[in-house]
Amino acid sequence: MRDWNAAAVLQPYPKTSPAFALLTIWARGIANGRLHRAAAVADDLKSYDAALADLQKSPYADMMPRFQLYRTEIVAWQQYAEGQNDAAVATMRKAADEQDKLGQAEVDLPAREMLGDMLMELNRPKEALVEYKVALMLSPNRLNGLYGAGRAAEALGMKKEAGEYYAAMLKNTGDGAHSSRPSLAHAKAFAAGKTDLAVVRGDVGDLAVR
Repeated sequence: MRDWNAAAVLQPYPKTSPAFALLTIWARGIANGRLHRAAAVADDLKSYDAALADLQKSPYADMMPRFQLYRTEIVAWQQYAEGQNDAAVATMRKAADEQDKLGQAEVDLPAREMLGDMLMELNRPKEALVEYKVALMLSPNRLNGLYGAGRAAEALGMKKEAGEYYAAMLKNTGDGAHSSRPSLAHAKAFAAGKTDLAVVRGDVGDLAVR
């Protein structure tokens, strides 16, 4: 839902397993990074490392490679929050390359899609579109991937290609008839010729919840 403010205050359920605690802290770290809260992400990373140490001692230690990958994603958003933009992109690209080799878990948020999001945040739509296209090959029809690709294409003035991505979003969601997501509203507005290029730049996906 891209509701970063809500995600930033998530807390692991008391006495939950290390794996589930890690997922909650991971979501919190990404949210704080996207909100440019560098100190908060640093705290999240400390909490993550403590939970990672617990995981190492648990019966689920074989999951360490995947959770190490998630840690890399948190670091990338920490660097982004600190204004280390080139380092952030390089770190997220490393996470994406690792995930391509490791394979995605059933409900993983693709690191390469996050790389596209980060590049859009940095007003680098040409590079972002490349990453979204790769992400969509690996995870076809993901709503955020389609929207990201549409936004990037739109920012580049590629109206036909943007329209194709937005059309796929609407087709997959019953024309967005039962959703108030800003991303679907934008796709419908584009189809109706009522969009403003200014709102495409950066992470507009969800201005209503930022």
